[in-house]
Amino acid sequence: MAVATMRQEPAPQYPSIKPGMMGMYIFLASEVMFFGSMFAMYFYLVGSHPAWPPVPPSSTPEYYVNWWPIPFANTIILASSGVTCHFALEALSHDKRQRFFFLWIVTILLGALFEFFQAYEFIQAFARHLTLTANSFASAFFIMTGFHGAHVLGGLVLLILILYRATRGQFSGRNHVGPAAVTLYWHFVDVVWFFLFGILYVGITG
Repeated sequence: MAVATMRQEPAPQYPSIKPGMMGMYIFLASEVMFFGSMFAMYFYLVGSHPAWPPVPPSSTPEYYVNWWPIPFANTIILASSGVTCHFALEALSHDKRQRFFFLWIVTILLGALFEFFQAYEFIQAFARHLTLTANSFASAFFIMTGFHGAHVLGGLVLLILILYRATRGQFSGRNHVGPAAVTLYWHFVDVVWFFLFGILYVGITG
């Protein structure tokens, strides 16, 4: 006697996003709105002034910021850190742990170097009497670059935390959601800096 059997079709596969990555996507969406509001504020200031930047109290051109040499060097440094972070994640996804550790540490060092040069630029700006209350451009400059620097600092904390967890064997080629989320965040601060560099530095002195 023949027994009829029903052929079961395989369940449809849908793309899934890990909760950790989804949380980072949501967080970065809020960050886009945060920095977007600051860029909108800056463009409003540009459009509401007959001359931009506002005329300084002295005729010294160094009263304002310049894209060379520190901001340009910082752009190279941060872009390089994004490359090392990306390939560190690639190494981890293929279980090449030694390469991952090397590139991840290089990323941390580059990020720390960026912060050092950013602090040095602020000190030099203060020495030229370019302070937060000097004029509307100075206020926008310090607020926008300062918040970005704070985000880079937060990224460094996350990078170091991931490094510590990796030394304890908590990540592998099949389980690396944490490093992937932090890498995504690091790329975000890279992109934001490119906009800041183009608008605040090149846009003023170019």
